[in-house]
Amino acid sequence: MFAFASPAHAYYLESMEPTSGVPPACVVCHGTENPTAADTTGPHDGYMTTTNKCAVCHTVHAAPSGGVLLLPSATVKGTCETCHDGTGGKGVYGVVESRLGTEPASSHRIDVSNLIPGGDPSSGSSSTATFASLTGNLTCTDCHSPHGRDVVAPYTGDRSRVVTDTVIVSSRLLKQQPTTATSTVEVYGSDWCGSCHKGRLSGSGVTGNHPVDSRVTTETPFVYENVVRVAGVDTTQTVVGTLGRNNFGYVMPDPRAAAQDGHYPICQQCHEDARRVGNVKPQQVDRSELFAVTATWSPEPVADNPEFQVFPHESQNELLLLEPGDALCLNCHAQQQSLP
Repeated sequence: MFAFASPAHAYYLESMEPTSGVPPACVVCHGTENPTAADTTGPHDGYMTTTNKCAVCHTVHAAPSGGVLLLPSATVKGTCETCHDGTGGKGVYGVVESRLGTEPASSHRIDVSNLIPGGDPSSGSSSTATFASLTGNLTCTDCHSPHGRDVVAPYTGDRSRVVTDTVIVSSRLLKQQPTTATSTVEVYGSDWCGSCHKGRLSGSGVTGNHPVDSRVTTETPFVYENVVRVAGVDTTQTVVGTLGRNNFGYVMPDPRAAAQDGHYPICQQCHEDARRVGNVKPQQVDRSELFAVTATWSPEPVADNPEFQVFPHESQNELLLLEPGDALCLNCHAQQQSLP
């Protein structure tokens, strides 16, 4: 049922099954001999009084010196990358580098910085904060809840790069209230990003920021699963649908269609997995630009779009942008092409 890449399980094999020399059984992560569909969250949820899940991340006698919470690494990031290192476990940081051999152009600076771009709500300038790592820098648990507590509502997305058309619905373990947030955000969208990047939300009194749809601009802001598709592409009407798993939602025409009145784009329409969107037909997505993974991973990236997940952790575009430069702006502002 589960296939694992061996480098991601060095910790499991060495500390939990030192003599077996084989990948761990389902019970090692999922905590039951026969995990059900409701118990497929790995070590991050579904705990029982007889659980085996705790031992996947916490070890009483083998934890490193100087570490925290009996984790297998001296840092939170190191612990997460026991699995999420790009070799298995739905890789997070290191995916681009490990798969393509090139370092990503931009990323959230885990264990490196405590700087929040646009974190000052009054000026829009950067701010600093004390985060959860031992050094006070940003780390994985500032945004994610490893035990699956108080997380955002599950949403459909294209985070899992699979060949089949499987619909992936998950909370991504995103906290409703990340570190530095002053209020809870229950649904993933601009307001979730703005809980840290407070000066980036429209209506904050800051000039020079692109307006985004949020609670500041409307009582019913678009969220990740509620972004309008483009009329005339695969449908005869402008409809509200899921942003992920296709390229429709990344193009928001100017002027707006009726269903878009009163709404701005959301953060994720510009800052997302790097891909090509709206370059063939102005303000539309051509069928050649549809997101579709049609082949398993190979050393060369697939022709249409990246096969594996990168957002919001790392991207091959500057500032985690969907596309670079004018290609991004002209997805929505196509009429500006006539200007000198």
